[in-house]
Amino acid sequence: MTRGKYDPVAITAAVTGGDVLPSQSSAIPCRVEDVVTQSVAAVEAGASVIHLHARDDDGRPSADQRRFIEIVEGIRERVDAVISISTGGSPHMTAEERLAGALVTRPELATFNLGTMNYEGYPDPARWPSVQHAWEREVLERSGTVVFTNTLAMLRDFAARFKEQGITPELEIYDLSHIGMARYLIDAGVLEAPVRVQFVLGVLGGAGNDLEDLFHLHATARRVLGDDLGVVGVAATGYPMQFRHASLAAGMGLDVRVGLEDSLRMTRAEQAGQNADLVEVAARLVTLQGRALQTPDEVRAGLGPWWSAS
Repeated sequence: MTRGKYDPVAITAAVTGGDVLPSQSSAIPCRVEDVVTQSVAAVEAGASVIHLHARDDDGRPSADQRRFIEIVEGIRERVDAVISISTGGSPHMTAEERLAGALVTRPELATFNLGTMNYEGYPDPARWPSVQHAWEREVLERSGTVVFTNTLAMLRDFAARFKEQGITPELEIYDLSHIGMARYLIDAGVLEAPVRVQFVLGVLGGAGNDLEDLFHLHATARRVLGDDLGVVGVAATGYPMQFRHASLAAGMGLDVRVGLEDSLRMTRAEQAGQNADLVEVAARLVTLQGRALQTPDEVRAGLGPWWSAS
C-alpha cells in the first residue's frame, strides 16, 4: 500500500516491553494499573495503537493471562485504542506462554515473528546497567546465549490460531530473510494478503539502525511482496534513532512506533518520564510533515482479512 503525501499515519505506543529492565528507568510501567494509566496517557497524546506485554509487579516478563485481561479491559474502559499484543514476549518463554495474552484477550493485532535469530540486548558487560532484582541479573548473565526461536512449525501454528481468533498478524521484519519467509507463507496459504508488516531496527542479531537500513528493507519488501504488501510500520530502538526513524517513517507515509519498550530517552541526557512524552514527540514529527494522526477506527479499517468487529 502506497500512501499519498498527506495521508494520515498511525502511532503505536509500545508501553512496557519484555526486554528493557525496570532498573534502567523508574518510568517503565510494571503493575497492571501503571500499564493502563500510561497507555491511556499515550492515547491522549496521539497514539491510536497500544502494543502490550505483561510484567509481574517486580518487572519480570509475564505470561499471566489474568494480567493481560486486566490490562486490556482497563484500557478499553477508559479510551478507544487498537490493542496489539506481543507474541514475542520474551526469548525465555515457551511458545504457549508467548501466545497466552493474545489468545485470551482477542486483540485487533498481535505480533508475528518470522524467523529464529540471535537476540542480544546487553552484549557488552562493560555497559551493563546496575540492577535491583535477581532476575534482572540473570538476564544480563545470559547475554551471549540468547536465541529467539521461531521455527516454521511455530509460524504455521501461530498463524492458524490467529485466524481462529480473528486476530490480524503484524509481521515483525528484523532482517531481510524475514521478508523471504513472509513471501513463502503467503504463497503457501499460511498468511493472507495484504499483510501488515513492521520493520524492527537496531536489535543486535537483526538489521542495523541506520536510515539506509530502513530504505533497504522497505525497497526489498516492495520488490518481494509487491501488491501483497499492505500497511507498513517502523520501530527503531534507542535514542536518537527512535526519533530519527519516526520522522523518516512519517515522511514516507509509514506508521510509527515509539515507547519505553524501544527507547528510554528524550535527549541524550534526559530520560522520558512516561510513554506519553515519547508519543508527543512522535505526534509533532508527524503533524509537522503535513500528516494527520490516524484514529483507532481508521486503523481498524486497514486491518487484514482475518479481523472483524464481531
